[in-house]
Amino acid sequence: MQFFHFPPEYREIDVLQEQPGRRLVLLENQKRKQKLLWRCSNRGNGDVYESLCGIDHPNLRPVYDVCSEGNTVEVLEEYLEGKTLSAVLQERTLKKTEVKQVMIGLCQALEALHGLSIVHRDIKPENVMIGEKGQVWLIDYDAARVMDGKEQETRVLGTPGYAAPEQYGVTACENTADIFAMGVLLNMMLCGEHPARKMCHGWAGHIVRKCTRMEPKKRYRSAARLQKACRLLPGATA
Repeated sequence: MQFFHFPPEYREIDVLQEQPGRRLVLLENQKRKQKLLWRCSNRGNGDVYESLCGIDHPNLRPVYDVCSEGNTVEVLEEYLEGKTLSAVLQERTLKKTEVKQVMIGLCQALEALHGLSIVHRDIKPENVMIGEKGQVWLIDYDAARVMDGKEQETRVLGTPGYAAPEQYGVTACENTADIFAMGVLLNMMLCGEHPARKMCHGWAGHIVRKCTRMEPKKRYRSAARLQKACRLLPGATA
């Protein structure tokens, strides 16, 4: 069932993804020549998207409208021109300056999300977009939830290897779950391996180890603190 009814000037260009419980469609407003992304999912969290609706942040995908009923959430978002970090990493190795830029951009995105009491819970290369001019966006909030610090996780959401231990129902999931994934992501960008198999050296290795501590309280306590550490990574100042 579709809740959104688009005016005639909206034209469907392409179906970007279609699988059970999830559909992504690229639309174009022919009057404004603006591309938009329509998302329909039975795994999304309407409260998260409603909190993000109207938020203008350089590292988050703009959300324009949200409609939810039961477990079904429909979202109208801006279409971003660029490639996923996953696609970029398949093509080439990132320069240290680029790794630093990605980490700082994602930290800024997380500061905004965590400031709204939202934990992303699925940070991975597929959910990071890199623009043609080097912009960095954290995308796809279907696994995100509003933090309350009380409820233990009852279903596993996230990606194995990137998901923190508490996302498997060990304890309540907080912003430090995203910090864990950021450490794994940094290691993957620099070494091409999960830190459990190969750890980065030097200051980057220190950051990865602190991010991926098993106990959440031993990780960086905020995205702002992680960003401060990432600004000391080799490379030009972002």
